[in-house]
Amino acid sequence: MTPTHAEDLGRARTAADFAAIRALLDTDLNNAIARKQELQQAEDRAIFGEGDLAAARAALDDCNDAIALVERTIEAVDKRRIAVAQSEARVDIEALGAEIRTKAASLGERWKSVHELIEQLRQKLFAADALSRAIIAANAISMPTAPSA
Repeated sequence: MTPTHAEDLGRARTAADFAAIRALLDTDLNNAIARKQELQQAEDRAIFGEGDLAAARAALDDCNDAIALVERTIEAVDKRRIAVAQSEARVDIEALGAEIRTKAASLGERWKSVHELIEQLRQKLFAADALSRAIIAANAISMPTAPSA
């Protein structure tokens, strides 16, 4: 793992940050695995007298250690990314809950207003009906009936 990755890991705060670091670590792992293959070939050549066997084995051991370190780091990054993603999801859910509570309160107020308007309309309808009956009754009283012949 390069010091840059360690710095990036220290600054990582979001799941996206950890995912980006994970991608860099995957690249490092692939490069280390390719390097390991090269070192294994160098070790094989050294066994047959083409190079320093001790140096080839030491380099191979160092490469194996680097691969193990990158793999452990990937595991740690994955665990932290999952934890941060869950935390971010909780925050999002809490924000949505607050938004829903606000909208529900607003909707409740609107329904209350609707019920009040309906009650006002009912009262006006009863008043209009009473007025209509009063007018009909007044007209009936003021209109003399025609004598029958």
